[in-house]
Amino acid sequence: MQQEPIKAKKKLSQHFLKDRLLAKRIVDSLNLKPNDQVLEIGYGTGALTELLVGKCFYNGVELDQSLYLKVKKEFDGPKRKFLNRDILSLDLSQLVDTDNSSLKIVGNLPYGISSPILRHIAHYIDFIDLAIVMLQAEVADRLVATPGSRDYGFLTLFVHYYFDPELLFTVSSQAFKPQPKVNSKVVCLIPHSNYLLSRQYEVPFFQFVKKAFSQRRKTLINCLKILSSLQQERLKFELDRLSYSMQVRAEEIPLTHFVELFRTVSLETSGTIQKSTIG
Repeated sequence: MQQEPIKAKKKLSQHFLKDRLLAKRIVDSLNLKPNDQVLEIGYGTGALTELLVGKCFYNGVELDQSLYLKVKKEFDGPKRKFLNRDILSLDLSQLVDTDNSSLKIVGNLPYGISSPILRHIAHYIDFIDLAIVMLQAEVADRLVATPGSRDYGFLTLFVHYYFDPELLFTVSSQAFKPQPKVNSKVVCLIPHSNYLLSRQYEVPFFQFVKKAFSQRRKTLINCLKILSSLQQERLKFELDRLSYSMQVRAEEIPLTHFVELFRTVSLETSGTIQKSTIG
């Protein structure tokens, strides 16, 4: 009996990779070894899956139950785990088998939730070796943007805080079925070995950055009017020390200087966070 063709579900932002040469290029970017543990996010119809299973310890997560059942039936075997889950609810640390192992992540991320997935991955940064992700081209451009450019924003700073991002190659919309209206790009994310702030300060730091980018046409000082008078004085002092005009906008400031501004505004000399209305 002939199987019915799989239909993409618009509500899940499904576009299935059909280019086998491209699939091989993506998998080759992982540089897999037999003892590596890989996590494939949203395996869809299995274009990458068939190249991954058998090469390493495989974990795959797929929200669509019909695709989960189809791919699991086709590729299930030793050292392979298929999950019918929402990636955003999955504890990635539980996929790592030993203390000496970490995950290599790969996936064609759904356009609608690519940013939340990147933030979720960063939450488990200590368990990740690298990530090779395919994204909508404009989102990928934001990940590798530089200060002063149109694409530079909160997501840029968030990703650069945790990863060293590298744009690998562009993918034509013709590589997918159904064909999306835009091209995609593949990005390699390599976790940093050290971070600019202690872990307990990361959430308030990103709240600070998000507020700074809340109104791109306004100056940084105007975006941060929510700060106390003392904090505003500290902000102006630090901007001057870093040789910025008082008219500077958030999009002109690199990550390291954002960290300096945050430290000056939000950290007491004792190293504790001040109670602030940010966030």
